[in-house]
Amino acid sequence: MINRILNIGKQTVFWFSVLFMGFLWVVSLVSTAYFNTETSFAEHPQYRMDSLSVNFFFIAVFFLILFYLSGRIKTERVPIRLLLIGSVSFVIASSLIWASISHTYPEADQKAVSWVAWLTAQDNFLFFEHGKYMRIYPNQLGLMAILEFLYRLAGEENWKLFMYVTALSNGAAVYLLYKITDRLFRNRRMNCLVLLLSVGCIQMMLYTTFLYGIMLGLALSLAGFLCLLYFLDEKSGKKKTVFCILAALFIGAAILVKNNYGIFLVAMVLLLLYKSLEKRDWKPILGAAVLILAAALMGKSLTAFYEARSGHTIGSGMPKSLWIAMGMQEGERAEGWYNEFNYNTFLETDCDPEKSDAIARESIKESIHRFGADPVYALSFYYKKTVSQWNEPTYAALWVNQFHSGNFSRIVQSIYDGKLYQVLHEYMNLYQSLIFTAVLMCLLVRRGKWEPEQLFLALIILGGFAFHTFWEAKSQYIFPYFVILLPYGAAGISDIVDTMLREWKRMRNRKEADWREDRT
Repeated sequence: MINRILNIGKQTVFWFSVLFMGFLWVVSLVSTAYFNTETSFAEHPQYRMDSLSVNFFFIAVFFLILFYLSGRIKTERVPIRLLLIGSVSFVIASSLIWASISHTYPEADQKAVSWVAWLTAQDNFLFFEHGKYMRIYPNQLGLMAILEFLYRLAGEENWKLFMYVTALSNGAAVYLLYKITDRLFRNRRMNCLVLLLSVGCIQMMLYTTFLYGIMLGLALSLAGFLCLLYFLDEKSGKKKTVFCILAALFIGAAILVKNNYGIFLVAMVLLLLYKSLEKRDWKPILGAAVLILAAALMGKSLTAFYEARSGHTIGSGMPKSLWIAMGMQEGERAEGWYNEFNYNTFLETDCDPEKSDAIARESIKESIHRFGADPVYALSFYYKKTVSQWNEPTYAALWVNQFHSGNFSRIVQSIYDGKLYQVLHEYMNLYQSLIFTAVLMCLLVRRGKWEPEQLFLALIILGGFAFHTFWEAKSQYIFPYFVILLPYGAAGISDIVDTMLREWKRMRNRKEADWREDRT
């Protein structure tokens, strides 16, 4: 009975992943959501039809080139360690260079968190008072704490330091993707491919200037998952304990930096529960308890620390229902995107959680009634909400660099509003279609052969999709999920090339057999 339940769970994750990736694959081939240089400031996604023939041509040429190279370059001869060092170094160096030449500065939420951190570093707790930023957005406390530490080191509000931390996080993410791919698939070619795909993910480097903790949180989450894999594989009791604690600390820190990485925690707990039932072993359940406890204690401890320093109760901020209600509304940007409903409602109720929650619940009821009365409208709403996030190939990597000043080189200026802006956008569009194609093929080729650990990343993707279907929409929130598709992309590309090599060998053998038959 238990085995049947486990199999149903695994098949559910697999088939929902196939359906979702199939949807993204089709949509990415025929259309694109995008920001142009005229409307990017307003973060207003627009839509266009793509050339199906161009996309197929690019994908076909990519695989033909890889097929040609695979027949001439043996994977075992590739210096994988050198490739690893080169890839990580390239990503870090490119990130640092972009941070230096882009002249980007923080605005909006970035600026607010940065300013709060600088004031806090001077023991000025103005923004911890009632109705101020940290009482409205306590979810930013972890990021603020990191910025405060860096500003204390620098002696000034030097946000470049956080950009340098992000650059190192980018390199760490590349290394961790390599290690995770190796642990999941044990294939040298896939290891090489995930490094090359990481180098090709230029969105990662462009995100270096964004003071929002997305890449730092992702690196910490990937480190937590890698430690969890070691925990599951390790036999030694002491080492098992060490890896469990490390996994808990990494994922706890990731959630402090960015609350959305709680989706990783949920997936890690589900994987541990699965493994506990599968192996009839209590240790994974204990590991799950440690993860949950560590994340909760780290969050409460940081809150208690700043409450003691500031003399103010931070509280829970805006009710979650406000974000859900906003995610069911239209706005200037797009369906379900930020429209200030949550912020304005909270302020209008004098930051009263109960009153604002009641307003939010009423708004949710109205949206549900509207969707129920017009299913076509509901389908259109959620279709646009989904594609505006998941089919926007830059994932706002160009948009987050819109606040800049200073003397730029012609190349940098072109990236902001010239020909290179279009070139980079088209490249990222093709790159996205390639990844979606490879991931879908990876899922299908390996159907029936998936281990629960291998489906972990797919579970996170589904969790991210479900969360941002109900929550506030934004394409930048989707970028971490795109990055964790790269191991599947590497596996899918390798599987496709293997299929091409097998077919080529079969055709060649048949021709040789026919030639011998003709000679006789």
